[in-house]
Amino acid sequence: MSSATWLNPAGGLRYHLRARRYSEHLWQPFRWALGEWLLRWEPPEKTLLLAGPSGGYNFQPFLLERFDRVVCLEPDPIARWIFRRRLAAAPLDKRPELTFIAEDHLVEHPERLEPLLEQLGDVALLFSNVLGQLGALLGTTDPENPKLVKVREAVAAARARRSWASFHDRVSGSMRPAFEGMLVADHRLKDTEVISHAFPLDEGVSPGRDTELLDHLTADFFPSELEHVYFSWELMPGIFHLIEGVAEVRPRARTNGE
Repeated sequence: MSSATWLNPAGGLRYHLRARRYSEHLWQPFRWALGEWLLRWEPPEKTLLLAGPSGGYNFQPFLLERFDRVVCLEPDPIARWIFRRRLAAAPLDKRPELTFIAEDHLVEHPERLEPLLEQLGDVALLFSNVLGQLGALLGTTDPENPKLVKVREAVAAARARRSWASFHDRVSGSMRPAFEGMLVADHRLKDTEVISHAFPLDEGVSPGRDTELLDHLTADFFPSELEHVYFSWELMPGIFHLIEGVAEVRPRARTNGE
């Protein structure tokens, strides 16, 4: 196993250790709110390409019952092993065929994504909390970094003509979002709206070090006019991520008589 897997700045061994410690309790409110939202996403496709699931810690396994086949883009062998065990242990009525692809199709080689989707055929696409990690994975804080732009272009091409969904980091920091469950907006919240809707400051509190938020560079990946949802995820005690979700379903093909 390469050191890149163990020391991945967006996950790796450190993330698995956090999940082992916090996923069953601290992460539970986020897990259930996310599951409720994903349950409402009902793509007609029977194959799912799942990009970056890690160990599946934040997935409710029953969400995968609707698919005949799930193909996971996951380079981390530890994550693949954990995800397979979690799915095998889940009390599902129907188990999808599970396939893993270790080779990169998004970060360094986003040009591989669309050909893979074409190869898989009638497939829905779910980005599993991966797009908000691209800044760390690419080593950039510049939203116009050429490599990041290339990924955005690949994602735009990949979501055309098929159902898709993504949940990803919008911002993170030591500020606790001022809502529970799921915050629904009829558009992608602007930066000022994120503050007013999710992080309203108490009267008399002035912005400072404790109110600084890290932008995860997820603007312009998806149409801003679509409904967006927001979740609060306490990754570890005192560290909060505002997770943004957006999805679209391909219209079902009409059959004779409809």
